[in-house]
Amino acid sequence: MPHDFTVGFRRSGLSLTVLRLDDVPLAFFRKPGSRLKSGTISRLILSAVVVGLYSETATAHGFGQRYDLPVPLPLWVVGAGATILLSFVLVVVFARETKGSFRYPRVNLFRWAAFRLLAHPAVLFVIRTGGVIALGAGIAAGFWGDSNPYQNLSPVLVWVIWWVGVVYVCALVADLWALVNPFRTLFAWAEVIADRWLGGRRLSLERPYPEALEMWPAVVGLIGFFWAELLWPGGSVPLNLALAITLYGLVTWIGMVLYGRETWLQNGDPFSVMFGVFARFAPLEVRVRSRASEWHCRGHLCRYQSGDCVNGYVCVSHARVDQIEWNLRPPAVGLLQDRRVPVSMMVFVLVLLASVTFGGFLETPIWIQILDRTLGDEIFLVGNVALVLFPMLFCLVYVLFCWLTLHSAALTGGHANEWSVQSTVEVACTFILTLVPIAIAYHLAHYLSFLLITGQYLVPLISDPLGLGWDLFGTAKYRVDIGLLSARVAWYTAVLSVVCGHVFAVYIAHVAARRAFGNARTALWSQIPMIALMVLYTMLSLWILAQPMVG
Repeated sequence: MPHDFTVGFRRSGLSLTVLRLDDVPLAFFRKPGSRLKSGTISRLILSAVVVGLYSETATAHGFGQRYDLPVPLPLWVVGAGATILLSFVLVVVFARETKGSFRYPRVNLFRWAAFRLLAHPAVLFVIRTGGVIALGAGIAAGFWGDSNPYQNLSPVLVWVIWWVGVVYVCALVADLWALVNPFRTLFAWAEVIADRWLGGRRLSLERPYPEALEMWPAVVGLIGFFWAELLWPGGSVPLNLALAITLYGLVTWIGMVLYGRETWLQNGDPFSVMFGVFARFAPLEVRVRSRASEWHCRGHLCRYQSGDCVNGYVCVSHARVDQIEWNLRPPAVGLLQDRRVPVSMMVFVLVLLASVTFGGFLETPIWIQILDRTLGDEIFLVGNVALVLFPMLFCLVYVLFCWLTLHSAALTGGHANEWSVQSTVEVACTFILTLVPIAIAYHLAHYLSFLLITGQYLVPLISDPLGLGWDLFGTAKYRVDIGLLSARVAWYTAVLSVVCGHVFAVYIAHVAARRAFGNARTALWSQIPMIALMVLYTMLSLWILAQPMVG
């Protein structure tokens, strides 16, 4: 049995790790790859106290043991790759999508009174107010609460509830962030105040958003976020989190003041873009049935070929009640409705996918060996270089396979002038959203245990958010059960998530190919390189996910 194993997956440079020292379990947050030093002894002693307060079941549970897979890992990896290949064959045989507008079945939930009640302005106001309260609590806890991450609400609220939990809801249910985004809510309230109390003066300057910027501000912001999440040494310090949230809020407000609330959120805000991309996979959508809605759509997230506006909330605010639908739809079909995305959005999705994969790579023996051969003063530099190289590598590999896709289609002797894509860049921008199910699947597989185990710390912290000894709701003495999710369940969930995500990606890519290249034969040949890429990435993903459990 290994003496050092990861219980929950790392967030913001945090890992919930359990060590056995003379059979005494100690749990503490640590930076991945860091080495214990003499100065850590005091933190270990504090951690022992924390475990005594919060957990009675720290030993002999799931991740507290090495997990032996029922079959060798190579068989799992090869089997998953074969499943993706088989799914491609089935899609080619049974899919009948042709070139043209893609339509999918949907059910308007507003047919039923219960759903109309859920969408009542009063209910939405309460939900938005809850988001503002959560933001205020997180900032207050960071500035004035206990500096110990265990005794402070901010780290759990940011890295567990918001980053992991909200992503789950956006991908599997609907775009929750568009509703609860507290920065958007506060700005909207400020606009109302400015209109009523300042003689109708506009809070935003409403300057034209520069076309050259596209979504590059969101790309830069996403890279900065992943650096903070994966490599920032102070990412678990509540005060640092409060300062980071404040700085982000300031930048967001400046963007909204300059270009307008929705214009900035749809183009320059990394989190609105990211959650909006994930929500394209979700089974719920908000649709405005009007071609006139395009006058209000100023971003790339809600511009659909049908002329309707989907999940474009600025359009909702300008629409009549009878134009708005809240639809139930098949999963992932929202990824098929977009026009060709700009290059900046293509890079955004690749950075998202690469960074999530890099987060898993930090848990592998290969990375640990790299750190073991690195001087202590150079570890931080090595991590930063690797964080930059991963997205660059993903971009190069993706563009290479897009080039192969275009040339594979040309081998069929089809009429290239009839294709909607004529260059490698156009292929890359056309097929990039087919990778989104893979990013979602990896997120689900990689962070489930972190959410279920570390997320339990929210229960005591809602009663004592500042770590001052309060017990507001009677939950301060709740004890975290780190055995809530076993390694066996985590592994099977990871396999199922990764395989299902790639199967969705295979189907979406095939439909996109039929629409881009027209005839079935050309589409089939064009997809061979993409399928090869997905098979290889499936195998790599499962290998990375297995390392914390079997390594």
